[in-house]
Amino acid sequence: MTEGWFAHATARADARMRVFLFPYAGGGGSLFRQWGRAFDADIDVLPVQLPGREGRLREPPIALLDRLADEVCEALLPLCDRPFTLFGWSMGARIAHAVARRCEAAGRSPRLLIAAANSAPHLPYGRPCIHNLPGEDFWRGLADLGGTPGEALNNPGLRELAGPMLRADFALVETAPLSDPPSVSCPVVAIAASSDALVDEKDVAAWQTATTGPFLLIRLPGGHFCLRDDPSAAQAAARQAFDWVSRQTSDTIPRKRLTLRDIGDLMEL
Repeated sequence: MTEGWFAHATARADARMRVFLFPYAGGGGSLFRQWGRAFDADIDVLPVQLPGREGRLREPPIALLDRLADEVCEALLPLCDRPFTLFGWSMGARIAHAVARRCEAAGRSPRLLIAAANSAPHLPYGRPCIHNLPGEDFWRGLADLGGTPGEALNNPGLRELAGPMLRADFALVETAPLSDPPSVSCPVVAIAASSDALVDEKDVAAWQTATTGPFLLIRLPGGHFCLRDDPSAAQAAARQAFDWVSRQTSDTIPRKRLTLRDIGDLMEL
């Protein structure tokens, strides 16, 4: 069931951790094409390729969060045989959160959930809905968000190809069910872009109430699409999150008190 779900992935059989990456609306696995070079060699990087785009363009996109999360989780769980992190940007943050809930229900809790550039999952969608607007109204609404180049918006061929996927992505975001907090138990890192015109920092910080575990808020420069415009900043934030959760994990592991027998065994080594 994993075939087709992961694009531009590294293949490290001895990896100490796997990182699953979820794109923003309209994005695909190619957003994370170079991310395998950004982390330690023992971290396996697996960008999630959603249906309806790039290598899966011929497949119908999925417009319902719960259905998509079920399918992603089915593909992802066989690869959760070691510690894993879920990283999502904007729409991807909501998908990663929904997948994290399913993983925890299956007894495979993520080591870390990184939710970037999106409001906490208990907050209502804060912008006008566009997914069900007719014709030109939809494309004008998309242009107002500022993430799509004008030449793409005005290209009839690209509109025909990308329109169904974009409408499905925005339907998923705009109709996603709200989750009463707390909704996960794993550590959560929320990432807020300093010049994000689409999501308020306080709404990103509200991810703290989504978990019963440790929480960290990271701020980075740039706007809502800085993942695309300056991926190195997003990669640095991810590395900071990995370091932070490593400290949290080591701090919560009880330290064994050494006995005289333990000391004697060590001296024999």
